[in-house]
Amino acid sequence: MDPRLGRMREGMAKAGLEAIVLTNQYDVLYATGYTSLLERWNLQEPVAAAIVPLDPKLPVILAIPEANIALLSVMKESGKPDRADEIRVFELLTFCEMARRSDPWARRSAIAEAAMQLYADRVRGRSEADIIASLSVTLTEHGLHKAAIGFDDLRVGFAVRKDPRLTGIAVEDALDLMIRARSVKSPEEIAAFRRIGPVGDRCVEFAASLLKPGITWTELQRQLAAFMVSIDVMPLDEGVLLFGGAFAGEFIPELFRTRSDSALEKGQIVILETLGQMEGFWIDINRTAYIGNPPAEYLRMHDAIRDAFLKAADHMKAGNHTGECTRIAYEHVKAAGVPAPEKLLTLAHGIGLTPVEMPVGFPSYGLRGAQGFVIEENMVISLDCLYFGGKYGPCHMENVYIIEKAGPVPTYRAPLEVLGPRNI
Repeated sequence: MDPRLGRMREGMAKAGLEAIVLTNQYDVLYATGYTSLLERWNLQEPVAAAIVPLDPKLPVILAIPEANIALLSVMKESGKPDRADEIRVFELLTFCEMARRSDPWARRSAIAEAAMQLYADRVRGRSEADIIASLSVTLTEHGLHKAAIGFDDLRVGFAVRKDPRLTGIAVEDALDLMIRARSVKSPEEIAAFRRIGPVGDRCVEFAASLLKPGITWTELQRQLAAFMVSIDVMPLDEGVLLFGGAFAGEFIPELFRTRSDSALEKGQIVILETLGQMEGFWIDINRTAYIGNPPAEYLRMHDAIRDAFLKAADHMKAGNHTGECTRIAYEHVKAAGVPAPEKLLTLAHGIGLTPVEMPVGFPSYGLRGAQGFVIEENMVISLDCLYFGGKYGPCHMENVYIIEKAGPVPTYRAPLEVLGPRNI
């Protein structure tokens, strides 16, 4: 059994669920390996679904628009086949209807033949009117019409239960179950993080190489975005870097991604947090840079924060609690005499198909998430030390760690030192 299915079924058994229905794009991807261009549009309604039954004898089912059926063959050819046992299809506006129309001039093609073979091998049932109708029919035909079913989107659950055949199902919340399942990575996922770690190093090193007096923050980000795309990294967005921008003509290194068309100057601090996706997983690396020679007091502060960061990272072992990282880092910077040590924000968070995965239960982006979680082997955790102090200026750093049996192993090797041009 795929370990991802094993983790989901373990959670289902604990929750008393007989199946889960997934429509969040990342959960569908996690369960089946399927994703498409439509998911990148971040539409308000789901455009794919997966059904994972508790009973391993029943099939894992993927429901997608009929017009996308050939994509499964494309995915297989590219070395990334989906992992579903059964395929169900539904209509996508009028695209599927158009695709079924006869065309006497159409030529035979390999992709059309592959799609027809998929129909013969794995597609079951007819093309339903929409995703809810497809789920309703599929659940009924697989004997789940009176089951306790978890949904990662309760609106989908309530819509399915409107079907007269499914009024007997118990609709349960499966969002937390899925986040917990995704928080411990499979060997395949860990291997991907090992591959993309060096790519994250290249991104932050390239960003540092662009720094010089005279370049604008906007131009730097454009060049960095082009570089990331050239090495098969999909940037976060047009901002590329999480921090940095201008307000009222002033460059502010900690401002969240705003346009800055004034030239950077000698003596400025910049935060280089490059965010992007590769192989579906997030790159999240953060280093601090200084244009010119940093003052000695700034370097001492940076090194104290770096040492606090490394002490907190050493704590990230299976069985420990991430909330302790905050205390460990704070106590070190306070003892080291860092000004306003309370301005150090230390946070450990899971990372994977999304940049922040907090296995603490919804809502997880408030104080509950900040309190942390118990670390498990094979988690992949990003550790941030973000210092917002004002006396010498900010200083940020972040690494992603794979939690192995012997302890945390960083995926990034870029040095934890102040980057940037010197002697200018």
